[in-house]
Amino acid sequence: MTTAHTSEHRFHLVISTIRPPEHIERCLESIRRASVPVFVTVVEQRPAPDALPFLQDLIDAGHAEHVHEPVVRGVSRGRNRGLAVLRGDIVAFPDDDCWFDDGVLELLSERFDEHQLDGAAIPCRAADDSGTMLRWQRRPSRVTSWRVPRTIVAAGIFLRRELIEQNGVFDVALGTGSATPFGSGEENDLVIRALRNGARIDYMPDTTVRHGDFRHDGMTDETLAKVLRYNRGFGRVLRKHRLRGQAAYWIARSVAAVFVARVRRDRDGLRFQRAQLHGRWQGWHGLDDHGVRHPFDPTTTPRVA
Repeated sequence: MTTAHTSEHRFHLVISTIRPPEHIERCLESIRRASVPVFVTVVEQRPAPDALPFLQDLIDAGHAEHVHEPVVRGVSRGRNRGLAVLRGDIVAFPDDDCWFDDGVLELLSERFDEHQLDGAAIPCRAADDSGTMLRWQRRPSRVTSWRVPRTIVAAGIFLRRELIEQNGVFDVALGTGSATPFGSGEENDLVIRALRNGARIDYMPDTTVRHGDFRHDGMTDETLAKVLRYNRGFGRVLRKHRLRGQAAYWIARSVAAVFVARVRRDRDGLRFQRAQLHGRWQGWHGLDDHGVRHPFDPTTTPRVA
């Protein structure tokens, strides 16, 4: 990873995508409306460079680049490819199907300077303002490792360029879209590494990034498979950082939630909570669905502060 010698952009937004390019259209349009200078890197992991026409005007204006990676897969690998050259003061990782309300990037830019932040975290909400992706913490706070599960998703984190340079990029053993069984947690891992090195990251629930929820179709087999993969990644991160107390807490919560769903005879809730519990347990023990253990790569395991 290298740093651009001079940066004329306030934000560098890195979007890794494997889906049809129509998914990024709304996100790009919201970026075009921003009054602060933004550079966009779209890393497209598809056989053909279909997204290129959707951002050609930004490329021509010097505000974007398109990277075609038809062989390498995985969101963490895609984002890391987009971070090869850092193009702005503040780096963020919006999903291809999210978007920003007018004024959000401007507000975050002001707060970074006003509060001397190393990073900011904002929640995901749907167009109707309902929370998505996580059960979000309601009050603003300083992010800690205990608060990460209620304050951090990749689409809502904004990190100073220097923080990326000092703490490294995403662990490719974590994250959706690749061969890894640990389908999330790459952002949690990156944030926890930064926190252990003294970074100040504030959680700001009064603003948002717009994002749908993967559970909107109900407890289908596909949804439950995602719940399992995502929680497996969460358990993996807890083990990676030796957060035994947190692992015990979150697994115990899942056990209690399974019991409550049984008592209420909530069939969908029971399926959801079982998948969540199973995923967390598997992640902590490094297991996939076939019982195969995946050892940690010591080169990606941070030193304990």
